[in-house]
Amino acid sequence: MNQHLKIRESTNTMFLFPVTENEVEKVAKGLKNKLSAGIDEIPDHVVKQSIKLLKKPLANIYNAALESRIFPDQLKIAKVVPLYKKGDKRNIQNYRPIALLSVFFKIAREIDV
Repeated sequence: MNQHLKIRESTNTMFLFPVTENEVEKVAKGLKNKLSAGIDEIPDHVVKQSIKLLKKPLANIYNAALESRIFPDQLKIAKVVPLYKKGDKRNIQNYRPIALLSVFFKIAREIDV
């Protein structure tokens, strides 16, 4: 007969596993091929095409952020641009702001860094 161990649950703690290069690559390959770019001006498709070279340093950066509990300030900055909706293009009310995020932030967000 199997005995089951009871494990006490704690709502005060959390454990995060280190980010792997494979996770970084998988998430990057799953990004849409958008031409828009964040404040760093690096479009998603450029990172997707070069992810084989970038996955190791990105995994190291993300793991350092997890370990230090400090997320890089540069990745927190969004570029906000007006997006035309409809009507008179000279009327500011016919635009809405959109925030363009860095592709490296998008990858980190999907990995839950």
